[in-house]
Amino acid sequence: MQKQRFVFYGWIIVAAGLVSYALGYGARYSFSVIFPSLLDEFQWPRDLTAVMLSIHLLVYGLIAPVAGGLVDRIGPRKTMVSGVLLLSLGLALSAFGSKPWHFYVTFGVMTGAGLSLTGAVAFTAVLRNWFVKKRGLAFSILFFGVGGSFACYPGIAFLINSVDWRNTFLIEAMIVSGCMLPLIILIVRYHPREKGLFADGMPESEAARLERGTGATRVTDQVRVRMDWTLPEAIKSGRFWLLCLSTFSLWGVTQHIMVTHHIAFAMDMGYPRTYASSVISLFGVLFSLGCLVSLVSDRIGREATVTIGTVVGISGIFMLLFVQDSTASWMLTYYAAALGFGIGMTTPPIVASAADIFQGPKAGAIIGFVWFSFAIGGAVGPWLGGWVFELTHSYRSAFVIAMIFFAVGCGAIWGAAPRKVREIPDRAKFRRKGSRSTSPGQTK
Repeated sequence: MQKQRFVFYGWIIVAAGLVSYALGYGARYSFSVIFPSLLDEFQWPRDLTAVMLSIHLLVYGLIAPVAGGLVDRIGPRKTMVSGVLLLSLGLALSAFGSKPWHFYVTFGVMTGAGLSLTGAVAFTAVLRNWFVKKRGLAFSILFFGVGGSFACYPGIAFLINSVDWRNTFLIEAMIVSGCMLPLIILIVRYHPREKGLFADGMPESEAARLERGTGATRVTDQVRVRMDWTLPEAIKSGRFWLLCLSTFSLWGVTQHIMVTHHIAFAMDMGYPRTYASSVISLFGVLFSLGCLVSLVSDRIGREATVTIGTVVGISGIFMLLFVQDSTASWMLTYYAAALGFGIGMTTPPIVASAADIFQGPKAGAIIGFVWFSFAIGGAVGPWLGGWVFELTHSYRSAFVIAMIFFAVGCGAIWGAAPRKVREIPDRAKFRRKGSRSTSPGQTK
């Protein structure tokens, strides 16, 4: 085995993933800024137009189990390169759309499938091999890139105002392919063994102790962690379905009601597009900060971290219920900051929970199915927000629905109980001390 490098190679993969996330998911969420331009030019109903993103997310989810399986079979680089090419082509062809179905095919089907092949499923399947003790930290940094995708709002608004929305799609396609392909081809590797390393950069002896559950992170369910999970076996597990419910509710319905419609809502309240995009870009900045803060899930547990994020995020959506016009911009600012931080803080712990619970060389398909559940919720969210608006001529009822689903997602993580599979260090330490202080004849 090679000697330990100054920087563990797994962190280089995380850095490549961070940039790939910012660009790939930036292409998805730029739709929020382009959405009002489509409404202005074509005068389509909001629910019909928002279905473009719904189809994108639905296809993303349908392809997710396939993406996980492909990573397991042919490796991440071939899978992800195919995804980048398809994503870039879909963006480029969207520049020529003039009918709803054009965008359903290009932005919906093509970019949805492309992003699924190159995005979260593939990188999660890779990083679960590279990190165990520092898995929460790795996913926190990785999802920092998603915050960058939202922070692109002002840049997209500037491009639309400067070169129109069609050329904006073309520019996005060139940036995505030009930056992501070299990163994936040159950097991504599936397993530490390809570099002569062990997870977390540990020596071989320490890696063996961790696998046995005697390292810093104590395994409390030895059978589950050592089991080589397959999708048919996971489907029989209640924890699997609770993880699916969490991603469906929180990442899917809640997040995509909000990110699809919040700029349109701000413009309805009288804010100019550029100003609204700039303020709401705080969502991305605070999303990134929330992802970094969520590394505490390695210390306080996945469930507690998700709960903190849920409370903060719901408070941001609640603030929008009081926005009546453009005179109280601090409310819009608080919304963007609180929701971004809240969703950011919940995202890596949910990913880490899936990696904690389901192990083995065929776990990629399981992770893909969890993302499929998110995508089903994501397909519902944009359409639901637009449908509620067309029905009530207001977004407020949609915002209440978003808050309810936020809480459901948090409750589902508590039900999945990743704490009962792999115990956090502080709790394990506390229990070991408790065991030593208990005399042989005592019960605890």
